[in-house]
Amino acid sequence: MKRVRTEQIQYAVAQYLKRRQYVDTDGSLKGAKLFQSAEEMAASLTVQTECGCANIISAAPCQSDPQQYETQFSRLRSFLSETEISWAKEVSCLLYPLFVHFHLDMVRCGLKGAVDGFYSRFHGAFLQDSEQRAIIEQLRHILTAQDIAANPKLSAFLEHKYVVHLTEPAYNYLLRYLQSEDNSALCRAISTHLQLEVTASRRTDYQLYGAAGIAATAPNATSSWTGVDGAESGEGMEVPTEIPQNEAALEALQDCIKKVREGPPSLTTVCFYAFHHTEQMLNTAEVSADSRLLAAGFDTSTVKLWSLRARKLKAKPHQADVSHIHLACDVLEEDVTGRGLMVDEEDSLGSEIKTLRGHSGPVFRTAFLTDSSGLLSCSEDATIRYWDLGSFTNTALYHGHTYPVWDVDVSPCSLYFASCSHDRTARLWTFSRIYPLRLYAGHLSDVDCIKFHPNSNYLATGSTDKTVRLWSTQQGTTVRLFTGHRSPVLSLAFSPNGKYLASAGEDQRVKLWDLASGTLFKDLRGHTDSITSLSFSPDSSLVASSSMDNSVRVWDIRNSHGGTPADGSSSELVGLYTGNASNVLNVQFMACNLLLVTGTAQEKTEQ
Repeated sequence: MKRVRTEQIQYAVAQYLKRRQYVDTDGSLKGAKLFQSAEEMAASLTVQTECGCANIISAAPCQSDPQQYETQFSRLRSFLSETEISWAKEVSCLLYPLFVHFHLDMVRCGLKGAVDGFYSRFHGAFLQDSEQRAIIEQLRHILTAQDIAANPKLSAFLEHKYVVHLTEPAYNYLLRYLQSEDNSALCRAISTHLQLEVTASRRTDYQLYGAAGIAATAPNATSSWTGVDGAESGEGMEVPTEIPQNEAALEALQDCIKKVREGPPSLTTVCFYAFHHTEQMLNTAEVSADSRLLAAGFDTSTVKLWSLRARKLKAKPHQADVSHIHLACDVLEEDVTGRGLMVDEEDSLGSEIKTLRGHSGPVFRTAFLTDSSGLLSCSEDATIRYWDLGSFTNTALYHGHTYPVWDVDVSPCSLYFASCSHDRTARLWTFSRIYPLRLYAGHLSDVDCIKFHPNSNYLATGSTDKTVRLWSTQQGTTVRLFTGHRSPVLSLAFSPNGKYLASAGEDQRVKLWDLASGTLFKDLRGHTDSITSLSFSPDSSLVASSSMDNSVRVWDIRNSHGGTPADGSSSELVGLYTGNASNVLNVQFMACNLLLVTGTAQEKTEQ
């Protein structure tokens, strides 16, 4: 029998999955629809749009636990009373109808003890209003469902929805609270017994950040419970008087933005992490993007991790720990001394430092993944290792270079990473393959540093041959060759906007290259020793450099300010930081204009 097109497609897919050794393919494809009609597509789109966070009230569960009434009501009342936001005063008008309905629901459920406690705890807040006081006092004598049916006011309260008028900001404020925790009882009561009338706030063409709209609608917010017309008319009267003020505010804001852009930048905040007692064995140090971890590579072939927060480093449980597996030929001295128990206790309680062992030579560079879930390290043993920061174990070994690997860098989205080596090549890798995907050859000597462009389409390499090359990541060809350094290039950095490349090295100069034209944009002088690290600020206006002269300098690459400093530095210099450090290893610009510096501290000499 001839198959229809749908059956042919399902059969082809099933055969392909079987060849790929996927199990239970027939069951997973049963009932699968490979096409949708226009009506079905419209229905699915409607479901997707109607299931958003804004409809949390209408999607409340039909039943809720009466035992949660007091807890959720108390939490809402505390939330609204402890804040000074004007929207909280509008939303607080929901407390009275919610109190009444919660009380009546608990009476109908026969929770006499809960009713008494709920009433005595919250009824005093509604005695100031005369109309509310009359209803609240009647609730004291309501003990059964028959009492509710015999009271005409309470019966009307249940049969008709209580109308509450809210402005749009107040309604959104309420939605954010309902989404924050488990508020199923509140959502059910609001959807069943209340009718929220939301009044959209009017906006003028010159309104800034909604400030004028709030000022115009706030005086009418309390009166909007009795009618919407008054609020609308009041808002309409305020608009003409707000327009000139908003125009003046807009001009003032534009003037401030212009001054900030054209004026000198504000000095950045510097945080310095100093290593003590390293005995000149520290090669590299880097802080993760979330400022949670600090990694350092040593000549002892180890990588050490420190927690920069109060929380200790605790390894997640894994199926097999090869460090605790003993062979028959081993002398089990650990169990005699009790060391095995100490290791198990450390794993369970966590520690402030973790030591990662696996390399067989000095570790020259470490690089965190974008989400700080893993760490890469490169070593003199010509390998690159990936460390899982959940279990703090080495999960992958990448071998392709034939000589020591000097540097490693991770692409912005952590899809690829690149390495450079003493073998005069750079290589592109992916985490799922232990062999390189691309090989970049062209330098005449060691490739000392490597960096990804922000769009990941290009790689920059600096070499001992005094040149900087820009490579096409996919094609593997050189697209730019920058010459001008007089000594080996040790550090590179791309600006976040992708327009500039900074390079520096043993010639003590920071050179900025315009990638579009391939020409030198700026030559920054001031350091008196080899430059070890470079970093751009998030807005690409500043570049920071660290040097073996134990200083960190910050440069404004947009323009120069004032004359030449007394020490002969370039006029772009806007900040100079020195301290009691014997060697500054790395600089990193973080969020909020924070500059993190790592280095080794000067050891005090004994007299």
